Amino acid sequence: MGTLKLLITGASGYLGRQTVARATAAGHEVIAVIRDRTAVLQDWPNSVEFITTDLNSLTAFPKNVDVVLHLAASMDGDDTAQQHDTVGATKALLTACLSAHTPPALVLASSLSVYSGVLVQENDVIDENSPLDDRADQRDAYCRAKIAQEMLCATVAADAGLPLQILRIGAIYGPGRVWNAHIGVGLGPVLLRIGNSGEIPLCHVGHAAQALVLAAEQAAQGVSSVVNVVDSDLPDRNRFVSVLKRGGWPKLSATIPWRMLEATARYLGRWNGRPGLLRLPVLRARMMPLRYSNQRLQDMGWQPEADFEMLMQKAMEDGHD
Repeated sequence: MGTLKLLITGASGYLGRQTVARATAAGHEVIAVIRDRTAVLQDWPNSVEFITTDLNSLTAFPKNVDVVLHLAASMDGDDTAQQHDTVGATKALLTACLSAHTPPALVLASSLSVYSGVLVQENDVIDENSPLDDRADQRDAYCRAKIAQEMLCATVAADAGLPLQILRIGAIYGPGRVWNAHIGVGLGPVLLRIGNSGEIPLCHVGHAAQALVLAAEQAAQGVSSVVNVVDSDLPDRNRFVSVLKRGGWPKLSATIPWRMLEATARYLGRWNGRPGLLRLPVLRARMMPLRYSNQRLQDMGWQPEADFEMLMQKAMEDGHD
């Protein structure tokens, strides 16, 4: 693969910083789109160009961009915030892309959260053919925004004849970020763990960045695909908590059978104000024991860099520096 010119949105974010580093290390030219110039990392090569803007304000598009890697999105917020920061920003970016003399190929950093937990059964394998959530109104605003974002990108790419790689990334972890929504609820020094079994769909931040650069190289060759991005070595909940405790938390953990919460969620089904984990689509998507395939990711040439214990231990150590 020769040198590509890549435009990366969300470049100053947790995943974006790693992706810029991976892309430049692979010999590609990078244009980093950031909101705040103070977010520029000192260890980025001088060759990295910058566009400082809110994506909703993006109008002019740089020349000769081969691939856009769209990582920018809001991780929280209500539907109004998600519509502005995720869906609206994506619309503006796509409009700018189409204004280019030669519109670029597209890579979208999406999420495993788009999959349904209701239309699959306990211990099923989630792969790229698994059903998407058709009850997104019962999920969170982030899930709804990612589904809308995927549909928007797919429609524009199909209409314009652009290659599109959609990467559905698992729960990202790494230095300073070791927690995820698939474990349970933390209350001070205590962890209320929901269930023991089932793989946690983790993806180390370095692994996700590697996948994004590989996807850009595929897209530049005209290849479109949907790829689930999770680590090869996925721990179950017991194994995850065992390693987590090495960092000093939780001091105490108690396990609630997920089936007990499922029965409660069914009983409270008509209560509109119930918390997320008492809504059946949310509970099953996050806590039901499932398995996850990354075969398509491996077929792209992706390779794991270490096992779960080593990566998690380093993440906890680096997070305390």
